[in-house]
Amino acid sequence: MATETTRIGKGIRIQGEITGKASIEIEGRLEGTAGTEGEVRVRPGGSVKGEIAAQRVVIEGELEGQIAAEKKIELQSTCTVRGDLEARSVAIADGAFFEGHVKMTGSR
Repeated sequence: MATETTRIGKGIRIQGEITGKASIEIEGRLEGTAGTEGEVRVRPGGSVKGEIAAQRVVIEGELEGQIAAEKKIELQSTCTVRGDLEARSVAIADGAFFEGHVKMTGSR
């Protein structure tokens, strides 16, 4: 997993595509796609409208779209997610809001 982190701070709005090897932490707003070999974390107050592809994805804020993770997707109690999830492992915390479909990949 990547050791560097790119941060989209509060009050920042990005439209487009983010790709790379570093992990991404979103506290602002992303409208588009985020793809990385690391982790994507959407913090409380952060939002994504689009697609995320990463090794691991943690949603604490809002997401409308699709998530594909090689390893794990975690929906924390503070999140609101409307969309489809695809990963080997999916964890949905008590209190999380999720509306969509889950597709489990890989073998046990």
